[in-house]
Amino acid sequence: MAAKKTFGQTIRDLRKAMTPPLTQRELAERVAARMREEDRRGFDFTYLSKIENDRLPPPSAAAIIALAEELGGDRDDLLALADKAPADLGSEMKKSEGARTFFRSAVNENLSEEEWHKLLDSLKRIKNRREE
Repeated sequence: MAAKKTFGQTIRDLRKAMTPPLTQRELAERVAARMREEDRRGFDFTYLSKIENDRLPPPSAAAIIALAEELGGDRDDLLALADKAPADLGSEMKKSEGARTFFRSAVNENLSEEEWHKLLDSLKRIKNRREE
């Protein structure tokens, strides 16, 4: 079985898979521009190099989302790979006791990946019935 790729390896692979491939400097400049738009601190190519080479842990959730947007990657997958939760999910958990209880109950059931997908399908069916 192949070892799971690290966050840094995944970012490097996504960057190199771009057409044309981006340099670390180009990607870092794009991410830095997005971060500035959100009044967040900078992001430079030396930092990106250290992340890609697994010499630093994954960056903030905001930087991961900016990386995903620039690389065309799935933000939730990248956040999960970095062991971070999407901010919007955290906000919903704060607002809704039902969401917290539901999620905690599902986690406590130790659901398999297949069972999570079945649960998601059930939710979609409920939503579709509601919309009819």
